[in-house]
Order: sequence, then structure tokens, then C-alpha cells
Amino acid sequence: MTVQAESKVTECLHELRQPLNVIGLATGNLRSALCPGLGREQADYLTAKLDRIDEQLARVASLADQMAEAAAEAVAAVRSV
Repeated sequence: MTVQAESKVTECLHELRQPLNVIGLATGNLRSALCPGLGREQADYLTAKLDRIDEQLARVASLADQMAEAAAEAVAAVRSV
């Protein structure tokens, strides 16, 4: 992998992480704003859905981190040759 390719991967990962951060902030805001007037069953249902969103955000963020590490390792390998 060339330095230019690593730069493109880094740029793409940044563009991927931005909406993930926005979604994460939005779920946090929704969690904080859950109406106290909701019944326990409704609140539990919505909380479970928000938890699922947070889990999937963490999964994608982890994949992005792994891609960044792989790109950096590939560039390091090319440089060492």
C-alpha cells in the first residue's frame, strides 16, 4: 500500500466516523430525553432499541479502527522493503 492509498483510506475512515459520532450523540440525546411519562414497557423497549444502535455503532467504529491499523501496517511493511 502506498502512502497515497493510506491517505485515502484515512480520509474515508474520517468520513465514515463523522456520521457515526453524530448518530451516537443523537442516541445519547434520545436516551436522556425519554419521556418520564412513558410506561415501563415502552421505556424498556425504546432503551433496548437505543442499546442496539449503540452496539452497532461500536461494531462499525471497531471495524474502522481495524482498517486504520491494517493500512498503517501495510505502509510500514512497504517502507521496510
